[in-house]
Amino acid sequence: MTVATAIFRRAFFRLSLCLSLLLTVPARAGISLAIDDIRHPAFAADGISIVIDTGRRGDADIRLDRLQVAGLEYRKLSLHCRNFVLDLRRIECPYGEIRRTDQRGQDRPPLPLSFSYRYADGDLALTIVGADATSWSPVIKRLRAWKPEGKIDLVLTADRRQAQLGIAARKLRFGNKTGDIAGEGIDISLAAEAKVVQGQWHWTARLVWPDGELYVAPWYRRAGLALEASGVLTPAALDVTMAHFSAEGVGGLDASFRWNRGKGALDSFGFVTEPLELSTAFSEWLQPWLDQSAVPKVYASGKARFAGSWSGGAWQSFYAGLENARLVDGTDYIEFAGMNAQIPWQRGEASEAEFSVKSARLGELPLGSFSIPLHLRDNEARLDQLSIPLLDGRLYVDELLATRLDTGWQGRFSGGIENVSMPKLTHALKLPVMAGTFTAHIPAAVYQDRVLSLGGALAIQVFDGGILVDHLKMIDPLSEGQRFTADVLARNLDLGALTQAFSFGSILGRLDIDIAGLELAGWRPVRFDARTTSSPGDYRRAISRGALRDISALGGAAGAAAVSLSPANLFNTFEYEKIGFGCSLRGGVCHFDGIESAGDGYVVVKGRGLPTVQVIGYNRRIDWDLLVSRVRAVIAGKTKAVIE
Repeated sequence: MTVATAIFRRAFFRLSLCLSLLLTVPARAGISLAIDDIRHPAFAADGISIVIDTGRRGDADIRLDRLQVAGLEYRKLSLHCRNFVLDLRRIECPYGEIRRTDQRGQDRPPLPLSFSYRYADGDLALTIVGADATSWSPVIKRLRAWKPEGKIDLVLTADRRQAQLGIAARKLRFGNKTGDIAGEGIDISLAAEAKVVQGQWHWTARLVWPDGELYVAPWYRRAGLALEASGVLTPAALDVTMAHFSAEGVGGLDASFRWNRGKGALDSFGFVTEPLELSTAFSEWLQPWLDQSAVPKVYASGKARFAGSWSGGAWQSFYAGLENARLVDGTDYIEFAGMNAQIPWQRGEASEAEFSVKSARLGELPLGSFSIPLHLRDNEARLDQLSIPLLDGRLYVDELLATRLDTGWQGRFSGGIENVSMPKLTHALKLPVMAGTFTAHIPAAVYQDRVLSLGGALAIQVFDGGILVDHLKMIDPLSEGQRFTADVLARNLDLGALTQAFSFGSILGRLDIDIAGLELAGWRPVRFDARTTSSPGDYRRAISRGALRDISALGGAAGAAAVSLSPANLFNTFEYEKIGFGCSLRGGVCHFDGIESAGDGYVVVKGRGLPTVQVIGYNRRIDWDLLVSRVRAVIAGKTKAVIE
């Protein structure tokens, strides 16, 4: 017991003795006291006035200008008691009301209560029954801003060896000013008790929420929650030795923790879950958070288990498991089924994790079953030599390493895709059907400081030619504001296969493409310098009347004209010498040029032989979005152009 507490108790006893001696005066007599302040380790009070009717059961009024409890400050409080009793044995207030005495307090109902206290055994009883939620504003700071409705009861009984507390709310309704927290029709109850055992308070508590709705942005929940806990309270710490939390439709969780009262911080905690229903857990807890990140909806089923322990300011162990789980996106385009996992992790020790998938698909693109052997140690995860069947080819990983540092995650990757049929691949991805095979190799990819970059060039074999993606970087790839930069070189692409794939008029030949300084923001091009030209070499070069029409249409009504000699009207296919154009994208506008100048325009297709055909462009500046819409219209066959 502190010195301040002892002094306070002696002063209070003397005051109560004096007041009890006055009970012998006539019933209509009374006493008034004024106290400047009271200081106690648990509270501080200023400007105290006490008016007591000295009748056997009279009235008492206690007013405080300022009260500080647990770091909170209350001003202008008034306690009025009817049938008040103060003698050498006890204090009783069977009919009491607390309210604020300022203008705000006059607009709110008082908080009704009754209490009693016996000096000999420290027996205390406090009861608040049927109180409107708004009437709690004198003892709950800033309550009015939440506009509460409903009833709240409180019953507290205690002596020096034990205590019982019961709190119940009925049809509670509330909401904050910003609208991101709200409750409706909430019934909730708390029952707790504590006993002194060998100088320590051993306690148990049970919280039940059987009815009502709660919204805490972005999460919404309909009742069905319960919490049971027990532990020990000492001057040094609050120990929760057992806590069981259950959520209807999801599952349960057992936990324990120690709260250091001196530091005001956690010393340690641990938890282990029951098998959780992924369908409910995902839709109620994870998907609302994903929705804020503009991630497409994901549906899940199966079971999941988690466990972990934390102490010394760091995680010491963690476990995650899946049992016959299934994940599918809201468009039913991506699916992983039959997922099973056991992922254990222990600080300072190496462990082996298992993750397997029975089947998966991307649209109509099937992936065969596969298992991922994962090696874990401290903040590092490593994967070696993984091969996943992909149509008639495979997707492979030579190395995957991820490390968590104080500055964030970093890692490296090498792997690729090998010998996948382009007709099957494009059909499965719902793209225009393309010929050939698809092979891509990533020699080394590094993720560091929120940047994913390639240590070498990404090589892709497609359209009987090759594409190299060099200096590739993805900045903030996991955020909405991700950016992509690269240089792209394509050589010897088969124009026949390319134009056939995209329903463009037929062109026979070979094509080279150079794209320097390509930059995408949110997968939308914002900058590049591109040039397309016929590949060098000896091969047939021919263009159809339909292709001339489609190229001409890209320039708009007055943008380009396909020109040839009059005899060209008798032909549907024309020989050409060269095809080429350049586009520099800046500020949402493409700046065009061609193979060579032609008066006010530029040559896009330069013919040869008889009949001779040329395509001349006149628009030097074309809005990027407009150009994209014209390309789509051409592919869809919805444009018309004049060929002279």
